[in-house]
Amino acid sequence: MRDNSGQLHIAGGRTAETQYLLDGFDIGDPVTGNFSARVNVDSVRSAQVESGRYSSQYGNAGAGVLTMDTAVGDDQWRAGATNFLPGVSLEQGIHLSSWYPRLTLSGPIHKDRAWFSEALSIQRTFSLVQNLPSNANSITQWAGDNMLRTQIKLTPKNMLQGSFLYNQLNASHIGLSPFSPISTTQKLRLYRSFVSLKDQMWSGRTFYEIGIAVDSSHTESRPQGSEPYELTPNGSSGNYFEARHQDTRRWQALGSMSKPSRHWHGTHDLQFGFNASEIEWNQVSRRSSIEVIRADGTVAQQTEFFGPAQFNLSDALAGVYAHDVWHVVRPLVLQFGIKTEWDRVTQRITPSPRVSANILPFKSDRAKLSVAWGIFVQPLTLSSLGPAYDEQRSDLFYQLPPKPLLIGPVISRFQLPDDGLRQPRFYTMSLGWEEAIGGNSHVGFDVTQRNGRLGLAYEQFAHNNNENIFLLQNNRRDRYRSVQFSFRHSFSDQASISANYTRSGTRSNRVFDYSLQTIVFTPQQSGPLNWDAPNRFISSGWAPAPLWGLFLSYFFEYRTGFPFSIVNEQQQVVGQANQTRFPDYLSLNIGIEKRVHLFTKNWAVRLTILNVTSRSNPDSVINNVDSPDFMKFAGGSKRALSARVRLVG
Repeated sequence: MRDNSGQLHIAGGRTAETQYLLDGFDIGDPVTGNFSARVNVDSVRSAQVESGRYSSQYGNAGAGVLTMDTAVGDDQWRAGATNFLPGVSLEQGIHLSSWYPRLTLSGPIHKDRAWFSEALSIQRTFSLVQNLPSNANSITQWAGDNMLRTQIKLTPKNMLQGSFLYNQLNASHIGLSPFSPISTTQKLRLYRSFVSLKDQMWSGRTFYEIGIAVDSSHTESRPQGSEPYELTPNGSSGNYFEARHQDTRRWQALGSMSKPSRHWHGTHDLQFGFNASEIEWNQVSRRSSIEVIRADGTVAQQTEFFGPAQFNLSDALAGVYAHDVWHVVRPLVLQFGIKTEWDRVTQRITPSPRVSANILPFKSDRAKLSVAWGIFVQPLTLSSLGPAYDEQRSDLFYQLPPKPLLIGPVISRFQLPDDGLRQPRFYTMSLGWEEAIGGNSHVGFDVTQRNGRLGLAYEQFAHNNNENIFLLQNNRRDRYRSVQFSFRHSFSDQASISANYTRSGTRSNRVFDYSLQTIVFTPQQSGPLNWDAPNRFISSGWAPAPLWGLFLSYFFEYRTGFPFSIVNEQQQVVGQANQTRFPDYLSLNIGIEKRVHLFTKNWAVRLTILNVTSRSNPDSVINNVDSPDFMKFAGGSKRALSARVRLVG
């Protein structure tokens, strides 16, 4: 699920509660835990999402795991080019649409001994924002990534692998929305490099794997100018108030040992392993003032920042695990595992046991029942500690003229508890049923229950009218419940249809994520999280058409609208947190593709109608109760036509 800001959520979890792996190494952002790395999709051999039933080797995954494995070369030379001609969009006139040219090359360095694969992509992302003037309603960003991977056979039982991933991003108008014009947006530059080395070897019947990786990045965000930043009941104006420079680095090491099967009341496949990492984060910020303006144009609030604007944080993590896959009898497989984590910030060792069972209830093996329970530890992120080392905030609140100052200055500061922190964790239970019907149909049913404990959240403590202290506490308790039904049917190798319905709930007793930039002057509340969608239905399919050799495809999605809170001009929540929702989301995309042979090559010409029903699907709202345009929705995308030509081979 992607929320309105584009962040990814797996199984209802927060973005940082998923572990993102590339060829076995952690590729999530070292500071925030978010997934921001770019990888050429043509280099990805497999991608898999797991939630609720994953083994103890995944130590940094509270809600789920996204694993990606990239391809390596072989003794045959292979080259490919995809989307090297830009597409055309007819939304609000004719212009170049988003463009993702991709190149791949792989082959032998030394036949039967060493191989390589190279994947390069350039990404020009272009999007239009509804309800803005035609000359000031677009977001453009250029990004590039390069993935180089090599593999050397040192001996018949020893394989050495290395990879290098480089990302670069230049973007303008970050933050553009129907209620935030271009002047309020930011410019963004990012450089990131990821280098890994892994050795895999057999000794007798035991398999060993050991690897190291280093991940470093530099990020700069700057406002469009130096004009004062103003928040009005209808949005914002002026120039954004913050410029920021960040440097991050993470060293990580991993290792595992897989033993040959042991026999005791069945067979046991044993695996042992460890992981360790060191993270460093340096940030420098420059912040100007913020003014909150009433509907009549008078100043209601003025914000200034003071104190040290530069800090450096670090953390170290280490863990060991053991996992046993026990084949009791042919229709019953039990799995037991335990992971023990240590974090330098918490100075604690936390165990996380897990158990699951796979049962084949019928002799035909056409159905499978899966049940699982486990404790999943979520490592601390440095981004949650950062506000305690950053600047402090001073707010002045004014009455209507000509009355004098009402309250202030009110000093807001973040701090860590004196008695330390504990690692957040999740208690997860899941049950699943899969069954094949006939020769080409498959149905599934899944139930997941996840309870978060000791989650990190800042609590607001007002010592007096002139001071607010936000203290980081282990008091957040998230809860996720879901029931999912799925259906898939294959008519042939070239025709298939699938459908999936999920009924879920994602709630927390601490909804607000306080920060220097977005302080809500309201104590913590319980409620649904910002990406909660109780009902979601997805269906897709593709098939050849019996006309002119066309190939048809579609993608349909419906879900409940995301929740949001209502605030007043003093940035206080009115009523309960996230009590109101956006309109329900509905989108249908239809694609038509024709393949032709031209200039000794095969080409594919594709037309795609996006959002066929032209439903508005807004992603922005004026939620200020004091605004004359209160509850005005905007944003989203209307019906659009996209054309693309690509080389097939």
